[in-house]
Amino acid sequence: MLRTEGIRKAFGTNQVLDGLDLDLKPGTVVGLLGNNGAGKSTLIHILLDLVPADAGFVEMMGMRYPKETQAIRRRIGVMPEEDLLHDELTAEEQLEFSCRLYGIPKAERHLRIRTLFDYFFDDARVLLQSCGSFSVGMRKKMGIIIALLHNPDLLILDEPFSGLDPAASQTLIRFLLRWMHPERGILVSSHNLNYVEQLANHVWVLHERRMVYDGSLAAFKERGEGLLDRTLFDLLNDRPKDDTGLAWLKR
Repeated sequence: MLRTEGIRKAFGTNQVLDGLDLDLKPGTVVGLLGNNGAGKSTLIHILLDLVPADAGFVEMMGMRYPKETQAIRRRIGVMPEEDLLHDELTAEEQLEFSCRLYGIPKAERHLRIRTLFDYFFDDARVLLQSCGSFSVGMRKKMGIIIALLHNPDLLILDEPFSGLDPAASQTLIRFLLRWMHPERGILVSSHNLNYVEQLANHVWVLHERRMVYDGSLAAFKERGEGLLDRTLFDLLNDRPKDDTGLAWLKR
């Protein structure tokens, strides 16, 4: 579904990614984990051809940028961390606009919009509201719907649970688990380890420019007595923090 080889990226003298070789196979849900500043967003931007890599290549379903960019984008669904909604449009107008960008035939647009909207929203009247009036959670739901409209083979989701309440997060997880099948794939970057654990079957951990873990979720959890957060903490922290300077806070 997705393969990289030797991906390197620096911004000036700051080396952000250093030689990433990745392989996301069909039927895999990968949880991308790492500290803030580890390079997760830069990696996703490179995977989407929004930022050029300094070295290496990205291959999606046997196709490569830039020669086959349009063909790749027709087969991937993307939900960025920052939504790209047009505030002056209603939800229905935004989704219709997205359908046109994807080239979805007019006869199919209404069905796709209404069925996805009815699944993620409780009130169909919200379709007539402007996107500018939406809460953070509503905007997230819109981003999810837009990523799915063209029925992609690969989903790339950047912090999809941020801004969603627990009920909406569980609705999304249930949907994605049912949507998955052996010929599809998902890459989800999230700090919410509870939701990643419910969704992913494979883990990538990015730390200090390199991928320090690339393996199954089950094997990863075994390293930390079955606890995802403990394993990640042990992997990303070389030594415990020194709190002696904070003695003034203690009684």
